[in-house]
Amino acid sequence: MDLKDKIVGLALAALIALIGWNLHETWGLKSAVIELQHGQVTLSKQIKKNTNFVKQKLKQMKKKQNNKNIDKKIKKNNKKNKKKKKQDE
Repeated sequence: MDLKDKIVGLALAALIALIGWNLHETWGLKSAVIELQHGQVTLSKQIKKNTNFVKQKLKQMKKKQNNKNIDKKIKKNNKKNKKKKKQDE
């Protein structure tokens, strides 16, 4: 074996090692991407749940506020009616 064959052999060995390392890293990245996608799906579900919860609470708050306003108006009308009745008598 002369020097040229040794250099070619070393180059081939280095190439095979680099290809193997590249495949290993690619496989590792693939699993990392899958984990990230799963986390994204989980986060998406959680965001949807939280959004629905917030919407529900806002509806409840709005309904309570509307009920308070209606109650105030009813009380105000009752007071006016009582005053009118007293004046009419």
